Amino acid sequence: MTVEAMRTAVIAIRAGVFDGVSEVDVVCGGQGSRAAVFKSACRPDAGPTLWAAADVSGPVVLVVAGHAGAGASTVALAVAEGLAESRRVQLIDYAEPVRSGLTAASTTELGTDGAGWRRGRRGRLDVVRLACRPGDGELPPPPETDHADRLMVVDAGWSLTTALLDSPSSLIRDANVVVVTRVTVPAVRQTEHVLAAVDGDPVVAAVGPARWPRAVQASCGPRLHDLRSRGRVVRVPVDRKLVTAGLTGDRLSRPLTAAGRSLAALLVPAAGPQPRHRRRTVQSRTGPVEQTR
Repeated sequence: MTVEAMRTAVIAIRAGVFDGVSEVDVVCGGQGSRAAVFKSACRPDAGPTLWAAADVSGPVVLVVAGHAGAGASTVALAVAEGLAESRRVQLIDYAEPVRSGLTAASTTELGTDGAGWRRGRRGRLDVVRLACRPGDGELPPPPETDHADRLMVVDAGWSLTTALLDSPSSLIRDANVVVVTRVTVPAVRQTEHVLAAVDGDPVVAAVGPARWPRAVQASCGPRLHDLRSRGRVVRVPVDRKLVTAGLTGDRLSRPLTAAGRSLAALLVPAAGPQPRHRRRTVQSRTGPVEQTR
């Protein structure tokens, strides 16, 4: 057995997952077996939830939690506001209403539509949330928009996260994925399992201190370690006010806003705000001259 195969077996044993992972998976190891272990571990909690959306046109940013309580809703809002500075953005919350972190994030409520969505506004940002718990465990498709070029930022919630990773659709294959994690030993270990099931080149939002403790660094798996080395991990500071009060219609703090802009620049580089040039007049020997900086 290879080291990778033994590592996969240890992950399965710790997770208590034995069904759904064949001997071939354990012996071969690799990306497929890690994803199988993660999906099997999530299946009991996910229940019958299914992803029912058709193909989504236009760019999508998908924000998923690497573990429960990661702070994905805060990161999704910060990213959406960072992207909304240069384009139309729709923030879609797929968490059940009783578990939504964006319940009070809108400054203006616009009511519900016939498709099961509750709409609101927050500055230049459209905020759309599930109006009720989906029936039969089937999640509705994303709400329709009048603007074909509008960018969707999806706060997946745990149910949609496990459903997408269990049966990847065009949404997760085509989306720019953000995986949110806390800077703790158990958090980064769980996040590594999520990263193993995500294709492409995701971005990680690390909620916590800028300098990672040695124990946390030593607990990083190969995927997270690689993303850190390539600058694909962005630090998101902990806002003590939000820890107590949750997200409201108030503006996000400056550090959170800056983190959202940094994530937005990695996800959609062309969407980043252009630097503002200021002109100043300096006195020279031949007279006043305008300089741009």
